[in-house]
Amino acid sequence: MNKSRIHSPRRPTFGRCTFSAALASSLLVGCLSEEPAGIGASPAAAVTVKFDFFHRPLPELPLPNDVATRVDASSPTGRRINASMIAATRYEVRTRELIDQLDGWGVFMPITVPFTGPVDIESITSAHPPDDFAFGDDVIYLVDVDPKSPTFGEFQHLDVGGGNYPVVLEELERYWDNDPRSVTNSLVFEEVDEDKNGNGKLDSGEDTDADGLLDKPNYLPGSTPAADDLAGRADALMTFWERETNTLIVRPMVPLRQRTTYAVVITRRLKDEKGQPVGSPFPFKNHEMQTDALAPLAGVLSKQGQSLDDVAFAFTFTTQTIESSWLAVRDGLYGLGVQKHIGEQFPAELGGVEPLLDIRDGTPFAGRKSPFIMHHEDWSGALSLIASQFLNAKPGSALLEKLEMGHKYIDYHIVGWYDAPQLFERWHPDGTLRPLNDQSWPADLDTKPAPVRGERVYFHLVVPRKEVSARGEGKPAPLVILGHGYGGNRFDAVSMGGFFARHGMAVLAIDDVSHGIDISDDEFEQASGILGMFGLSPALEAMVRKHRAIDQNGDGKVDSGVDFWTAYLFHTRDVVRQSALDYMQAVRILRSFDGKRKWHLDVNGDGKEELAGDFDGDGKIDVGGDASLNMFGASLGGIMSSIVGAVEPELDSVVPIAAGGGLGDVALRSIQGGVPEAVILRMLGPIFMGSSEAGSDTVSVQTLIPDVNKEKQITLGSVPGVKAGDFIVVENHSIGTRACAFVWDDAGVLRWRTGLEANVEDKVAVHFYEGDAMLLGSTECAVQAGKTPRVTFDSFGGNGSFQDRHWKVGTPLVALAEGLGLPRASPRIRRFLGLAQLVLDACDPAAMVPFMQERPLTFGDGSKTKTNMLIVTTAGDMNVPASTGTSIARAAGLVNYTEKHPTYGKSLNQVLIDTFTVEAVHNLKRFTDPAGNGVIMDIENFSGGTDLWGTDVPRLDPPLRLGFDANDALKTPVRDDSGISAAIFPFPVPEGQHGFEVPGGLIDRFRDNCKAACASGEDCKCDAIVADDKHFDVGAYMFNLMAHYVTTGGKSLADDACLSRDDCDFIAPVPETRTFE
Repeated sequence: MNKSRIHSPRRPTFGRCTFSAALASSLLVGCLSEEPAGIGASPAAAVTVKFDFFHRPLPELPLPNDVATRVDASSPTGRRINASMIAATRYEVRTRELIDQLDGWGVFMPITVPFTGPVDIESITSAHPPDDFAFGDDVIYLVDVDPKSPTFGEFQHLDVGGGNYPVVLEELERYWDNDPRSVTNSLVFEEVDEDKNGNGKLDSGEDTDADGLLDKPNYLPGSTPAADDLAGRADALMTFWERETNTLIVRPMVPLRQRTTYAVVITRRLKDEKGQPVGSPFPFKNHEMQTDALAPLAGVLSKQGQSLDDVAFAFTFTTQTIESSWLAVRDGLYGLGVQKHIGEQFPAELGGVEPLLDIRDGTPFAGRKSPFIMHHEDWSGALSLIASQFLNAKPGSALLEKLEMGHKYIDYHIVGWYDAPQLFERWHPDGTLRPLNDQSWPADLDTKPAPVRGERVYFHLVVPRKEVSARGEGKPAPLVILGHGYGGNRFDAVSMGGFFARHGMAVLAIDDVSHGIDISDDEFEQASGILGMFGLSPALEAMVRKHRAIDQNGDGKVDSGVDFWTAYLFHTRDVVRQSALDYMQAVRILRSFDGKRKWHLDVNGDGKEELAGDFDGDGKIDVGGDASLNMFGASLGGIMSSIVGAVEPELDSVVPIAAGGGLGDVALRSIQGGVPEAVILRMLGPIFMGSSEAGSDTVSVQTLIPDVNKEKQITLGSVPGVKAGDFIVVENHSIGTRACAFVWDDAGVLRWRTGLEANVEDKVAVHFYEGDAMLLGSTECAVQAGKTPRVTFDSFGGNGSFQDRHWKVGTPLVALAEGLGLPRASPRIRRFLGLAQLVLDACDPAAMVPFMQERPLTFGDGSKTKTNMLIVTTAGDMNVPASTGTSIARAAGLVNYTEKHPTYGKSLNQVLIDTFTVEAVHNLKRFTDPAGNGVIMDIENFSGGTDLWGTDVPRLDPPLRLGFDANDALKTPVRDDSGISAAIFPFPVPEGQHGFEVPGGLIDRFRDNCKAACASGEDCKCDAIVADDKHFDVGAYMFNLMAHYVTTGGKSLADDACLSRDDCDFIAPVPETRTFE
């Protein structure tokens, strides 16, 4: 045995290895004849770290933890996660099978340490005060103990309830009807005090959520905020300690390194409620299997003035592969390395272009040689009609004026396609869709060739006029790749292309995986009527019918992006990674336009092959080549910009808007339509519930389930004679799971609800018991002896259908969707989201952005990432919560959290926390306007107070503007000779918003307010209001700021008021309108 193990000698153990212990060895708990020494003997303690391998449904032990891995020589880390395959649902079994393939733990996942009893909360809070990251007196450390690591011996900073990862919700009642915990401020922590009589034990009638526990608020000691004091409740809520399970919860401030072993150290400064140090569950201060990994700990601790005597318990975990997979795939795209077949099978070529003009005789474009090039003038007449019908740009509005002006800078549009390599299969051989988690990338991408298939990816290219771009000098125009939003499509190139063309930029947009335009037949006919009048029917066909969206629920209509954000974790991880690969293939094709190579296309219709990249046939490439390439996008587009910018060395700059890092945190708080339905409802459901008419005792039986990314509530039948206080058990006969609820009276309406673990088609029965028939304290919905159901509802009460399933009245009741049945405000939600982050780390923007500047990647061809970034997080965003945008900025190195800034007397990170920019929930009323409405603080004040709200909103003085001061003493942001990186938090509206108005939008609101205040009969000249020094246009300001930034490849960052007025000297005049034969 290894002689390097330190401290106490071995001692024999008595007993033998039982079958149960062998079962526990699946977690690397060895059955040895003698016990190895640990890093030190553990003093006796009343409260210890909890290691319960036999706890069900899952073992209870600190996570992440290499004890829960298995040795695998084929793994790059030498390990694989070892998740138990014992689970109730097929969904969970398959998820665990895929987790088993991971070669380590997450780099940004929470760290949780359960204890056998309560601890002294003050011993935690006093050791970890806000904005104090000194290591001297901490109760928990995270240390790199991997001798191979570049950061070996370094202590990692942790958030211990410091406000960096808020859980508070903006819409408490967002999670559907009859929610017994709709009052809680979060999805994860309890706030209801069920101890009505204060006797400290569960009594009949107190268990309002039927979980068998006496629930208590997860508040700081001594905190008793009023129910209507939302801010007080948010401040009282502990996010670092879970009372129900006695679990410490911490988070790394920035993502960790891949393939690195870290030690988590609990110190003896953590005390139990009697003031005594906590201890180890073993005779030594660590688990025997981790002694070797912890060998460096003594030396590492000594550098901080600590010793092993200060340690109560320590454990290790090894992080999974992150960037090595990206390196392998990107190298493969260029014909290098183990994945070289990707590039060989999918060359850097455009597949074709789509006709946009009808050039037949008798049409407006009869006589044109080419149907593929649509000049701006070809469709300018249709533009205003399309914009008013589909983009909400009303005639005469400032929004339409700005849109039309921008389009005058556009030379032409091209729609085409290319084949992109896809690393997951979507279809079974019989043509049916595979289960979503089976639609995922294989493991070990840097060691094993991945199967690959092709998929046609459509693009829309907008090319600026020669008069305003480098094309006037015979050079290709710089280009920005535009990433669209969740459920959106590449049509954003049309709606936003003009705003970039004004700056001489070309715009290229593609559809992400599963995305496309999903307009209704009526909308298509309406658009067809408009465009057909102008000879543009082919353009409609190319823009609307050519895409990647498919019908995913069997209703005969395509569904755009509905499988992107889901509770199917591996599929979600890999639609993100796959979309990034699709963008990388586009970059590769653009770079292949070298000014020499010809392609097989004849775009201009002259019968000759043109230079690759020369779309208009003038002998010069229009985009690509050696011209600057950049990326921009909002929401999902911001997420994709963050990722592609981190792993694609050919990009000069990126502008992620309203992006989120820590994707588990996004799911936890997002109000984005489709995300709660596709993610949270799958976790909580399938939900069974019911309600009555006011004053009636007949209660419905309903189920609430996801219909891809929408909710579907189906009435199954009804039961009469129900009373408040009755007990209901929903039983899954197929897999033996149960869920339960009590009926309660809501102002004369009877309500009940519970979630059930289930597979699709599992046989279900709903048992109605009279009165409180629950066995008091049962956590498994057990019924009191001798109690029998008054009614059992186990068949459909009427004919119905859902997706491809149909039933008739009287047929046995079954679950119509699969799900986990997790209760709101429970540890199970917290645990699931922690594991979700483990899976999603490989595609998480926060885990990616350090590769832009902080830790550049070097690829097989010698290229390195060097991307400048302007991270834009809009104030008060809760669609992609602003806290997650801050996580990206902090991970990128743009928000300092360890040093006090001389202007504010605190770290810049703490400024974001103390101004509630990170929290971002306006209805907590941290700040209010004169009418008492909750508002968000404007910490940037780009408007100088000249926006629509003037002095009615608070504004930080001086404004933050991270990255605008080139002489920042803290060297924040990262700067070098190649450009500027920054993080900004623009103010869109007082209540906060996801993104911001497009140019002209805020001016229209100024005009509307003017008209509302204008006396009858008076000419207030409201329609004459334009952006000036008294009327700030946030859309114009931001689009000009961002477009100028990417035009310069991230080398110039302007904040002049001219951006709002649209009169900066770097914006070219409007080109003359042309005529074409």
